[in-house]
Amino acid sequence: MTTTIGFAPESGAGKIVEHLQRHGEGTVKDFAALLEVSATAVREHLVHLQADGLVVARAERRGPGRPRLVYCLSEKAQSLFPKQYDRLISLLLRELIALEGADRVDQILDRVSQRLAGEYADRMQGTDIGARLGELRRLLEQRGVPAEVAPEGDGIRLFACPYYDVAHMHPQVCSMERQMIEYVLGEKLDLQNSIREGAHSCSFTVRETETADGRVIIPLQM
Repeated sequence: MTTTIGFAPESGAGKIVEHLQRHGEGTVKDFAALLEVSATAVREHLVHLQADGLVVARAERRGPGRPRLVYCLSEKAQSLFPKQYDRLISLLLRELIALEGADRVDQILDRVSQRLAGEYADRMQGTDIGARLGELRRLLEQRGVPAEVAPEGDGIRLFACPYYDVAHMHPQVCSMERQMIEYVLGEKLDLQNSIREGAHSCSFTVRETETADGRVIIPLQM
């Protein structure tokens, strides 16, 4: 069994991390008493934790003499502990649907997709759809979502779902993500397959449009 940040609970590093999580801070003396080891052994654990960016130290002076070092968890360590964001979002959506109705929630999610699209649109430089697909892929990957433009140049594939747990309970979230991409690209998309339904990726293709004379146009310029 390991903690969220990779240390066995019974290990020295694991006990130090748990102590800091519960008490906020600690000194070498505190950890030596906790682990029942020497100060030198404690410092070895702290050196490794600091090298991993999980613990930071500050000097604290109490009266005359050398200041002591007080240790606490870093922001990086805090970010690695379990979070309940997905559960919170699912509960919020469930309550919104109960209070406002599914149609109203769809309108809210559409507004959210427009806001998300605005964050991307400000960083998009391409004028034609082909360039925008490439730039969208780059921005998605900066967000931690691996993606690739389809070899045919007619769509994009996402290899991770940023809302995986929530989307399984609320498919409206999938629609929100598709609408966000549509707003960014300025084109309507068709969903070919989705991670939510068991596929390896979420694949979108640019929707073909039909002119008044019956000709079919794919609005892409690669």
